[in-house]
Amino acid sequence: MRIRACAVLMCLVATAASAEEIAIVDVADQWTLSAAVTLSLEDMGLPFDDLTGDVEGGSLNLSGAVLFIISSMATNNAAVHQGLDDNAQVIQDFVQGGGGVVIETTQADQNEANVDWLPTGLTAVRSDPDQAEFTIEEPAHMLFNVPNELTDAEFVGWGHQGWPTVWEVFATLDGFDILATSAGKNVIGEAAVGSGKYVMMCIAPDKYAQVGNDDNTKDMATLFFQNMVTTYLPQAVSPEGLATTTWADLRLR
Repeated sequence: MRIRACAVLMCLVATAASAEEIAIVDVADQWTLSAAVTLSLEDMGLPFDDLTGDVEGGSLNLSGAVLFIISSMATNNAAVHQGLDDNAQVIQDFVQGGGGVVIETTQADQNEANVDWLPTGLTAVRSDPDQAEFTIEEPAHMLFNVPNELTDAEFVGWGHQGWPTVWEVFATLDGFDILATSAGKNVIGEAAVGSGKYVMMCIAPDKYAQVGNDDNTKDMATLFFQNMVTTYLPQAVSPEGLATTTWADLRLR
């Protein structure tokens, strides 16, 4: 039986986050049929504001938020894609002036190849191929260490249907510090702009945590999703407020 790390093993302080601190856009795309950021945050016991409907309608208000998560394959919804592009200035003000962090997990290149809402000086363009290999380029980064210590081995063998660990790669990722690669292609980048950050990914920890092909995929993606939120929500979640869950803990169950 699969053990869900967030629900069973992770304890959060009661005041970890308010509903305004995490904002999300979450789409059940045609391939996974899962709005998985919602489910993954619920597994962690964290409240959030779901702004998907607002963005579909062309508006976006990030007032009060510190972390904005765009789900994997969110731009498979054309209205969401257009809504994000139309609110580029809102996103940029949220990061540069407001100190917010925006995370966009992977998107299908046929839906959103070029990320048009990024500010001048940053470029992210996704393309095929999908690749199984995953290499951490900054092993000391908090993203791979808190609360779960992750190495390249924990990313081996992820899958959803026929897609491997890395779903798309970046053909171009300019202006970003590179945190992970796949067979020489960039797959995770982080850029500090003003007082905030942009984080771009070509993996789908939200979707794989919920609808991965097997327990290993679901468990390892869950651990990475935990790290992702813990790293980029420092005002709300701290290492001291979490009971560390490790790969070994899951493997032994």
